[in-house]
Amino acid sequence: MESSDSDDTHAPPSSTSSSTISTLFSSSGESSNSSGDSSGGSGDIAAVAAAELATNRRCVGRQDRVSWGSTTVIGRRSAMEDAVAIVPSFVLDTCCCVGGCTAPGSRSSGDVSGIHFFGVYDGHGGAEVADFCAQRMHEVVAEEWSREGHDSHEWQKRWQDTLCSGFRRADDQVITEAGASEMVGSTAIVAVVSGCQIILSNCGDSRAVLCKRTQTIPLTVDHKVSPILKH
Repeated sequence: MESSDSDDTHAPPSSTSSSTISTLFSSSGESSNSSGDSSGGSGDIAAVAAAELATNRRCVGRQDRVSWGSTTVIGRRSAMEDAVAIVPSFVLDTCCCVGGCTAPGSRSSGDVSGIHFFGVYDGHGGAEVADFCAQRMHEVVAEEWSREGHDSHEWQKRWQDTLCSGFRRADDQVITEAGASEMVGSTAIVAVVSGCQIILSNCGDSRAVLCKRTQTIPLTVDHKVSPILKH
């Protein structure tokens, strides 16, 4: 994840945010990416083959292969206004509830495993809002996740609702609890990582980029203030 560090004027955080769900594809090397395969049977009837394929799929997740690092650069400012939050296993849930499981009938799909939280907050006008988000955002998102339903077939909507409502709650709490002036704000980029999923939500012009060997894949779209067009 990266955050832009420009000198442009930014407004305080708004409640507008977007969520993106991405799948971790197989990869080699000592990283949080995982590899796996699926096998299927053959038969005279297509339905039988499809059923065997669904039954024989293997879990591609690796819950024990997550590593991370972070760095911040102060740039030309006199004080650091950015903040980073890394919270391993901030939520515990089964793979089938987290969503995107390619092996819903496998033995591991019902196992409880840790879901990891990564947040980057690019403060503007001061560090109060960014620091508040680093301390509270993951807690708010975890609370919202526990409030949502447990229908594994609606996992994408559950994450979208969780992250959008979590961002709104954090925005409301900033106003009442952060003690920051109206000129202080922050962008936010949050990544929730499970064994086989990356779930992203962003507000502002901080962005997430997936690096896979020599490829760089944008995972978020910046929020920019659009000028009002006069007719």
